[in-house]
Amino acid sequence: MNHNLSSAQLKSISRGQLLGKYGAAIAAEFVATGIMAAASLLCSALTDQTTTAGTILACLISFILEILGGIFLVGLSRFYLNLVCSRPYPVSDIFYGFRSHADKAIAIRFFLCAAQLLCMLPFLLCMFFYLQYESAMLFLCGSILAVIGGVIAVYITLVYSQVYYIMLDFPGFSVKQIMNTSKNIMKGNKGRLFYITVSLIPYYLAAFLSCGIALFWVTPYRKTIYTNFYLDLMHREYTV
Repeated sequence: MNHNLSSAQLKSISRGQLLGKYGAAIAAEFVATGIMAAASLLCSALTDQTTTAGTILACLISFILEILGGIFLVGLSRFYLNLVCSRPYPVSDIFYGFRSHADKAIAIRFFLCAAQLLCMLPFLLCMFFYLQYESAMLFLCGSILAVIGGVIAVYITLVYSQVYYIMLDFPGFSVKQIMNTSKNIMKGNKGRLFYITVSLIPYYLAAFLSCGIALFWVTPYRKTIYTNFYLDLMHREYTV
């Protein structure tokens, strides 16, 4: 009988795989993050957010940029899959999504972003009215809705956390097949991935104390762990 790798085992494996490869991983993250940050700053510079219309336009553009960011997520997933599987892992992998199945990446990202936005919409509306009327009841309702919406959003994120890896491994799959496959392989594994994620919080606290500089080391480590988690899931799925 096959057993899932523990969080400690996944972390140990990932640290070994990153030895001597951190430079490429940091470069890949820096380029992808830099491009998205530059696009976001340009959006802010070109919109007048002192007006309601300008603020709405800025939020709309930010949402569109977030969706387009799915293309980079495909490329980064390919980069880490190649790194973990001891294949060539050029930094240019981050642009792979622009060359292959960009439509699927955008569709999946749109679904995930829209679902998470809907989860938080009641909270956002409650806070909007709170700013208008400053009611303690509205603040309390907003706090409760934030917790409920956050829990649902995290659940959705966990369920569909494997979509970009699946897209790369099964390029013939439709968007629906990709989503359903992630949902199926995450049955009974959502708690495990959540635990792994929570266990990385101390690393992010340390990165915060370094003014964010350490994120360039923590982020590749986290994504390498996630990649090994996916491979562990697929190994169990097709060997049990």
